[in-house]
Amino acid sequence: MKLIHTIPLFIHKNPQEFESNLKLAKRCFESLAQSKEKRIVVYNQGCLSNEVITNMLKSYGVSPIILGNGSNVGIPKARQTCFQYIWEQYPEIEFISEVHLDMIFPPNWYTPLIDFLSKSDEPMVSPGILTISGEMQPLGNFVEIPEDTSGLISLLAKWVKDEVHEGFVHPVIHKSQILKEVGGYDTQFLKGKQGYEDDSLLLGYLYYMGTRTNWRPKCYLKSFVYHAGMSQRMFLPDKSIDFDLNEKGLIKQYGAYGLKQLSHIHENSSSFKLILDKFMKE
Repeated sequence: MKLIHTIPLFIHKNPQEFESNLKLAKRCFESLAQSKEKRIVVYNQGCLSNEVITNMLKSYGVSPIILGNGSNVGIPKARQTCFQYIWEQYPEIEFISEVHLDMIFPPNWYTPLIDFLSKSDEPMVSPGILTISGEMQPLGNFVEIPEDTSGLISLLAKWVKDEVHEGFVHPVIHKSQILKEVGGYDTQFLKGKQGYEDDSLLLGYLYYMGTRTNWRPKCYLKSFVYHAGMSQRMFLPDKSIDFDLNEKGLIKQYGAYGLKQLSHIHENSSSFKLILDKFMKE
């Protein structure tokens, strides 16, 4: 076993969302089970019991380890708890993936990504993704999405190419020891349940690689994954409070220089320039 997957599992208790969330889970875990590496560390943040989740995932063919107790502690804390568990219980594991409920995976989708990481000094890498709008990222092409899973996976295979593009998407595969060295998601600063956690980690990797390298995250297009990007948590109450907490935490952690570096990582993103302007005024 070289790789363990991680996921903060959030199932809405709202009846309007509950059934659709379960359908997402079925497609996600059934597709994940088609690969050799089936071990996944789950942080339960939703309305299902740990026993129900365990039985459900096993029925799909996935090997789960369940953490949490259904309380929504947020993305950074859930992810970091999964990382800590792997570092402590599986110190020999070379790679950790971050997956989401709204993803569908071709068989052994991670194999080209692991090969890429094994032959480079990159700390992490993403595949290309197909979004719910039909966009092939990071290429920018648009396609019609098949309704059935098998047709979707066949479509993803047609776009595979031996190319590396700068960019960042989920899912992500990390080199476990480097992720540990940069600290993962530092919840001393990321006190909100969501927002800017990826940016915090990207800056950690940038400083690990050295700013002189002008490092930016990479997508290796020898693998494509479907990621709907439905943002399950974007309709939760107090969302803006959580984003504000993590924005302030990001600034405390990395300061103005970090915001400048994020503009570089995200190709001169205007959003980080606006945050920097606000920070400087304050």
